[in-house]
Amino acid sequence: MTLVESVLRVDPPLSAGRRALIVDDDALTLETLQSILAGAGFDAVCADDVQAGRDRLRSQPFDVVLTDLYLAGGSGYEIAAAARALQPRAPVVMLTGRPSFGAAAEALRSNVREIVVKPIDAQILVATCERAIRTAEMERRTRELETQNRVLTSVLPRLIEAKDPTTSGHSERVVQYVDRLAQRCGIEESDREMLRLAALLHDIGKIAVPQSILCKDGPLAAEERAVIMCHPQVGHDVLAGLEGCDPVRRWVLQHHERWDGRGYPNGLAGEEVDLPGRILILAEVYDALAEARSYKPAWPLLDIVEFFRNQAGKHFDPCLAMLVADGLEREGRAFFDADLDAFDAPGLN
Repeated sequence: MTLVESVLRVDPPLSAGRRALIVDDDALTLETLQSILAGAGFDAVCADDVQAGRDRLRSQPFDVVLTDLYLAGGSGYEIAAAARALQPRAPVVMLTGRPSFGAAAEALRSNVREIVVKPIDAQILVATCERAIRTAEMERRTRELETQNRVLTSVLPRLIEAKDPTTSGHSERVVQYVDRLAQRCGIEESDREMLRLAALLHDIGKIAVPQSILCKDGPLAAEERAVIMCHPQVGHDVLAGLEGCDPVRRWVLQHHERWDGRGYPNGLAGEEVDLPGRILILAEVYDALAEARSYKPAWPLLDIVEFFRNQAGKHFDPCLAMLVADGLEREGRAFFDADLDAFDAPGLN
């Protein structure tokens, strides 16, 4: 494509190539509607009664359905009901020459997206059909995202725990810890939302680690540890299809890095790891220390405080580590429980 062609190129209208079903028992009306929609780029198919409309709906998918309210032997509501039963549902545009409040209310209950009043204006009809399609697609996409979110937030953490029962509840607790720390550090809600998702999914890469390694009682051999050290990268790769969530993937990748650069998988040091990633690193370790595991008891609180102070500037961001150590010493475990207003933690960025 030349530069001139690129500049002059016009994207095809939404209606181009879309399939529309028109149901009306008046032959002239059918012909007129088909002509209007075909002129706008629709592939328009006609049916002249309720049964024919139902048969058409069962035989092929449609992007939009137009039906007259009053049909011989039935009504447009029957067509709307048939369209509602489809997967995915086809939006319905109802045509009527006698609009009323009762008809509008019934239309809303019957999966009717829009009502167009006769006599038909061609531009209004086309715009209405395109709007119905656009709205239906947005709703369908929203449902897909909601389903994806349910999988991410419930199924995947359970999948991790099924492989490694010793970490039961770990991800949910880390979500709480990172959110409290992020709140205390003044991180905006949009980033906190992403960080909560990263905390929930940070160990998803363990699905690629054999259970014999995850649940081994004794110390890991060098080759076994090498397998474990791959899980942040695997998690990053597994979440590649998570649209609009690049920070989530990045923080999952970073959750075993260290402030001194001796972590994995990339040996990042200091502020090469994002602040949310540094928060996740600390919260993940805190839970590992504070909870009993099959291979160790829970650490006493004062031992955890001492550990974070000793590891400030080594394993952890020094400002974060001291913030947590001081908070745990002052407030105990309630440091991670209180839903406090955000405040600035000096030195964090």
